[in-house]
Amino acid sequence: MKRLLAVIAALAGGVTLLAQMKETVNVNLVEVPVTVVDSSGNPVRGLTAANFELTDNGTRREITAFDKIDFASSDTITAISPLNPNARRQFMLLFDLGYASPNALTRAQEAARKFVTDTVLPRDLVAVGTIEPDRGFRLLTAFTTDRALIASAIGDPRSFKGSDPLQIANQTEAFKPVQESTGSGNGNAAIAAEEQIETAGRMQHMNEAAVRQRIDREVDSLGALAKMLRAVPGRKQIVLLSEGFDPKYLQGRDARAAQETAKENDQVLHGESYNVDMDARFGNATSQSTLDHMAQYFKQSDVVLNSIDIQGLRVQNNIQSGATINSNAGLFLLSRPTGGEVFENVNDVKTNFQRMLHQQEVVYVLGFQAPTQKPGTFHNLRVKLVNVPGSAKVFSRAGYYEGGGETAMERTLSNAEIIVNDIPQSDVHLTALSAAFPTSDKNLQVPVILELNGNDLVKDAKGNAAKVEIYVYAFDSDGIVRDRLYQVLNLDLRKVGEKLRASGLKYYGTMSLPPGTYAIKSLVRSVDSDRRGFARTDIVVSRPEAVAFSAVPMEEQAKWVLVKGDSHASSAAYPFVLNGQQFFPTTVARKNGEPQKVALYVSGAKTEDLTWETNPKTTFLGRADGAGAAAVVLQLDPKDANVASLDITVKKKGTNDARKMSVPITQ
Repeated sequence: MKRLLAVIAALAGGVTLLAQMKETVNVNLVEVPVTVVDSSGNPVRGLTAANFELTDNGTRREITAFDKIDFASSDTITAISPLNPNARRQFMLLFDLGYASPNALTRAQEAARKFVTDTVLPRDLVAVGTIEPDRGFRLLTAFTTDRALIASAIGDPRSFKGSDPLQIANQTEAFKPVQESTGSGNGNAAIAAEEQIETAGRMQHMNEAAVRQRIDREVDSLGALAKMLRAVPGRKQIVLLSEGFDPKYLQGRDARAAQETAKENDQVLHGESYNVDMDARFGNATSQSTLDHMAQYFKQSDVVLNSIDIQGLRVQNNIQSGATINSNAGLFLLSRPTGGEVFENVNDVKTNFQRMLHQQEVVYVLGFQAPTQKPGTFHNLRVKLVNVPGSAKVFSRAGYYEGGGETAMERTLSNAEIIVNDIPQSDVHLTALSAAFPTSDKNLQVPVILELNGNDLVKDAKGNAAKVEIYVYAFDSDGIVRDRLYQVLNLDLRKVGEKLRASGLKYYGTMSLPPGTYAIKSLVRSVDSDRRGFARTDIVVSRPEAVAFSAVPMEEQAKWVLVKGDSHASSAAYPFVLNGQQFFPTTVARKNGEPQKVALYVSGAKTEDLTWETNPKTTFLGRADGAGAAAVVLQLDPKDANVASLDITVKKKGTNDARKMSVPITQ
């Protein structure tokens, strides 16, 4: 074992933080989530692929894959139950720091907490971000089921910064000159007063231009955010928590502003049109164009912007200027073009969102094969109903982008989406094994073994080095990440290249987990080529006193490049031991013409009190003592290995409590 650790220490590289997530559309299969509602706003159930017709840039495509998800189903589900990523409900809580006073920000935090508590379901994904005109958009968390992470981000949106590499001044009024009466003035004093007012007016126009630019930057940042979210499959609902801005900078002055309009009319009649700000009166064409582009990005990326007005009761006067117009029309300007709503009362959010989400209870996912053209190319989609009675309406995304050409942020989102949504990745062939072993602590140690195809890792490697990122997450049944591993490996191909290509890389890390049901999700990424591999194993971590079993395939001789990752159960002994002899576990049983041994570890019971059956049949080789658990050693003969898995059923004598487990068998 010391020799093994020495080899591992020589191979492990330094750790550098990189990034996250994305759906790969350029594999030709495109999936389109669709909802259908009747005239009363109720979801239409029972449709098939034959009820839809789909065109891609005007070309009709055959629907080759079809899936249906009913969120109102009574089936028992948890936050880690598998779900088509295109059917996921996804919400981003977006704090507008540029248009939120301190008191309003507190209301925004409370509204966000209430939204997560009242509206979000276990399998829904939530992300948190901030936006402000001078700094743009910042992602605090990726879309995740981890409500503890979301709560931390909501608690401190200004300065929150997570440690996980896959995360998951409020100026609304321009300067106004003080209005003074000058009608009774005479001589030079009156002329000077008029000049001061004109100068103040010009200063106001200049300052209003700065305010307009600030709003333009915010709108532009929202558009960039929507464009980035194309990396996330399915429909995304942004919930903007904001007081909003004065809408006159985009659409012109409110019709109720009669005093300003009358003043400008008088200036025009007296030949002083140069003092009239036409942008303030009629709106700015450039700003309106920026808003149109923002809405287009939202529709193309299948993103809807909903706003929550966090100002509270809006008062239509203030001490300085008396009567004033204080509206949330700016929020409507942002939300309505994307198909979103504005919620003026935080207490109404739950009711309104429930009504909207009721229409989306049934999601049909239409899949079709599309030829690739150029990374980043946008395709217009159109979906029609066929032979659906009544006046049903279909809702679908406006189009899709071809994969490739990701930005760093999109790649970050892609990696996180792979983990959260179990999106298969086959560019790097990856298999995984996890098992739980009792310790002296209240937590159990959970070794995670990953086996990576070496040729996949070094394909397209530049020079004599290969850089590999490894991410491992343990999600409990509530979707909370209870432990995680992250490591960056720098492999010297001059030293390990031959062995890596011949056998591959075996990674061994250890988590520390309390009792519960977990999905252990692993992602590996070749940094040079952006090739990825993904694996998921489900495991029940039993209480230390409970009866528990783990089936571990044994490897007679390790031929891999071995890398030992972090251990979060540092006081626990190496668990893969039989009668004092350590062995190498492998993730799967292999059809290599040799007998395959499997160690069946047992905790909480004596092996003599157990009976077991296997399919196919195995040979019982004997019992052994392990590190904190006893074991039964079974052997699968090569002639019986031509099946997909070795299925094991274990019972305690005198009971009907049967535990079943399977060991995959591959070439």
